[in-house]
Amino acid sequence: MNGRVPRYHRIAEELRERIQSGDLGPGVRLPNQRRLARDFGVTLMTVRHALELLERDNLIRRQHGLGTFVAAPSIDYDILQLRRLVGELRAQGEPVSTRLLSSRFVAADRRVSAALEIGPRARALQIERLRLVDGRPMSLQRSFLPAPIGEELVKADLAATPLRQALEFKIGLVIVRARESVSAVRLGRREARELGCAVGAPAFESERVSFAVGGRAVVFDRVFIPGDRFRITRQLHFEGASA
Repeated sequence: MNGRVPRYHRIAEELRERIQSGDLGPGVRLPNQRRLARDFGVTLMTVRHALELLERDNLIRRQHGLGTFVAAPSIDYDILQLRRLVGELRAQGEPVSTRLLSSRFVAADRRVSAALEIGPRARALQIERLRLVDGRPMSLQRSFLPAPIGEELVKADLAATPLRQALEFKIGLVIVRARESVSAVRLGRREARELGCAVGAPAFESERVSFAVGGRAVVFDRVFIPGDRFRITRQLHFEGASA
């Protein structure tokens, strides 16, 4: 390698190669900075510059008080497509699994009531699931359905049957459109625990209302995704541009 290349660039490239080859897999904790400086025979400042390059490229993430970890690859999600996140992941060739955490009836809060157009504190079925990619938590999803639909749906094996399929094949409700908004939030204690993150870690919160034929609101989803595991993409077309 050219000797004029800064030492921290060479250190970053060596670590980058180890990450991309799988020698350092997602979630692996890197040695502390003093250990890295000793191993590479450089100063702490040089190591810090190298780590800053890797962090800028989203290859590592630092957790205060815990250390520096290899980041999981972020997932591209086209928010304009009516496709569930799981479908998006599978389309990208990711091994996705679902863990059913709970299925129970609750009193709808204000946001659930407004989204599903049901009365305040009305009874609703809440289904909570954890999505995992290659065994690593990717998203925490809470789905809410009006009680009449929930009474039918709760009979299905929701641990094995995707919610959309259960709605279509068991109840005859076909989702035809949805409205989704995405916000930046910090994870609460419960969400952080399920996702394996620190409390207060930055994350995306997606809220989606799905509608069946006739405009009936059927499902209200709230999904929490750690910020280092998700990336929103859009295809843009400018007016007046040639084909």
